[in-house]
Amino acid sequence: MGSSGARIAGAAALVAAALGAQAAPAHADPAFDAFRDLCVNTRAEAPAALAAADSRGWTDMPPMFLDEITKQGFSGGEGRAKMQNRVLMLMYAGRGAPVIDGVPVPVRVCALGARPLDGEAIRKAAADWAGVPADPALPAHKGEAFAFLDDDGAHKAIAAAELKTPRGKDLIRQGRVGMLFVAGQPAAPLIIYAIPSS
Repeated sequence: MGSSGARIAGAAALVAAALGAQAAPAHADPAFDAFRDLCVNTRAEAPAALAAADSRGWTDMPPMFLDEITKQGFSGGEGRAKMQNRVLMLMYAGRGAPVIDGVPVPVRVCALGARPLDGEAIRKAAADWAGVPADPALPAHKGEAFAFLDDDGAHKAIAAAELKTPRGKDLIRQGRVGMLFVAGQPAAPLIIYAIPSS
């Protein structure tokens, strides 16, 4: 596993530890809806994602969790937390650089974890939203990762290897490439929306 995989694994483990074990899983929709609302609708722009969370009553994530996230290779971001219907949700928006085919790719990221959570339902919701096959060349510890072109909300698959080509770099400059990572333990996946930046 490369350093990017270790970073995603560490972030997923952090969220799992932060959220702790709970007795019964909750329905995945509220967490995935929050992910779409805070991360997807803001295109993983940290100021917009954090402002959206603040306007919906989220509070600052405790510093100890932010410190751990920074140790996993994420930077320049902030986190928020919210308890809703006995579900604890944590979100983080900032920057990262997953290693794809040996090359770090700078990305802006927005991630969400929740507990209790029906891990399989959230993984299915994420895969359905991505709408493209998982790409094993992308780092996703104990999970799946998807790369796609965003064409006004419609997703078309793009191979991770293509991101290093002149066409891929041009698509990144245009802001048309998105990545979705669903990583971590099956019972406590971390959903990460990443948009490569040039």
